[in-house]
Amino acid sequence: MAAIIRAAVASDLEDLLPLVRGYREFYKQHHDAARERIYMEMNLRERRSIVFVAVIDERTVGFVQLFRAWSTVYLAPSFILEDLFVEERARGAGVATALLERAVKYARTTGAAGMFLETAFDNDRAQRVYERSGWTREGRFLKFNAPL
Repeated sequence: MAAIIRAAVASDLEDLLPLVRGYREFYKQHHDAARERIYMEMNLRERRSIVFVAVIDERTVGFVQLFRAWSTVYLAPSFILEDLFVEERARGAGVATALLERAVKYARTTGAAGMFLETAFDNDRAQRVYERSGWTREGRFLKFNAPL
C-alpha cells in the first residue's frame, strides 16, 4: 500500500516523537524525550517549520521537516530540508521519495528559489534516494561551521 503524505498537525505529535528519536539516534544523538517533545511541539504549534508525515495503514512511518530561509541573491524564500526519516520497516517502499516529492511540490507552490539539504558522507542510502529524485550535489559553495 502506498503511503499517504499529508501536512502534520499538532495532534500528530505523539506519532512523530518515535520518528524524531530514531532520526536523532541515526545521527548519534542521545535520546532526550523532554527536549524532543518541546522542540517538535513548538515547531508544530508555532508553525516554525513545515512538517509532512507519511502514513501507511493509519501508522505514521516517516516525516520530512522544512525550515524557511531567505535568499538575498534571488530575493525569494528558500527551504532547508532539515530532517527526512522513514522507520526501518517502511524503508524501500518509496516513502522517502514520496516525502521528497511533497516537499518539493510545497516549495514550488510558495515560489521558493530553491531547497537544500545536508546529509552524512556515509549515508549512501539517502544519497541514492536524493539523486534518484533529481537532487544534485552542491559544487559551487563550501560549507563552514562556526565553533559554538
